[in-house]
Amino acid sequence: MLASRVTLEDENTHPYTLRPAQAADIPHVNRMLWDEYGESYPYPVRELNPAYIYVVAVHDQTGETVGFSRAAPYEGHAGVWELGGLIVTRPHRKRDVAKRMTILRMGALRERGAKIAMSEPVCYRIDCASQLNLLGFGFVLLGILPGKYPDIQREVLHNQPESVVMAANWLSGESEFGTRRIFLPHEYRGLPYTYLPREIHSRHFQRPLEGDVPEAVHHQGRAGLGYVGSEFVDIPANWQKSAAILADYIHQGYRFACILPSFGDLDGGGHFDYVRLYRFHDSMREFDFRHIHVAPHIAPLKYLMAGEHACRR
Repeated sequence: MLASRVTLEDENTHPYTLRPAQAADIPHVNRMLWDEYGESYPYPVRELNPAYIYVVAVHDQTGETVGFSRAAPYEGHAGVWELGGLIVTRPHRKRDVAKRMTILRMGALRERGAKIAMSEPVCYRIDCASQLNLLGFGFVLLGILPGKYPDIQREVLHNQPESVVMAANWLSGESEFGTRRIFLPHEYRGLPYTYLPREIHSRHFQRPLEGDVPEAVHHQGRAGLGYVGSEFVDIPANWQKSAAILADYIHQGYRFACILPSFGDLDGGGHFDYVRLYRFHDSMREFDFRHIHVAPHIAPLKYLMAGEHACRR
């Protein structure tokens, strides 16, 4: 249960109150989003879903709504919740408002029994601030989702869709990379150990998972003004057949985006891993990876993806 009010003090002793969002907050929230991302921002808050978690921060001295964040179930993966929509107005940044909203949401997710909190920090900022902030909360950066969101920061990105990093925090406190073997086609063998988080490097593999391979999870591209965002598919990766399934999608033009450890649940208990692939829409042939800014330790993955794209143009 989300507490009705949480008060915190900033460095100037001006209190902020965190509380659940109400319908009356929606115009203020959308104004913050448009001020930050431009009037073309296509994902304003239209209503409050009772199944979601919404938090606003209010500056008590002025009564101004200065922050917003949400958490919502992540499509296609039971027990996984997405932390999104986090924004704090510029005059009130660096005062722990965003930090407290994140702590509050993660606590609420633990109470609900969620297994994973994931987030998609943006890549348009050169300083990679949102990505680096998540590292401080124990999130792991799992890969890059290029060209996912059309019409965000169109002027900065020269109209190409915004890209995001996939980040996850396993709420049990463990990284959940586990010891399951990940089967990749020959094009990508060794890729996780070269480009992805250090948590995966010390794995001691068990035998492959047996039985039928679960269905892939498809995520259609989002439509924008003149562009359609990338489409994604999540392939169960711990079966011997997984490599052949992945190879078939690669033959269809998909490429590696990230690994999703423990995002899948086995019928008899336990978890399995997905590999997420992406494919650009035809409108994105001129996509420019130079507009993607990522934390230093996943920059090599960005260069690999850029090289693959250049070879296909």
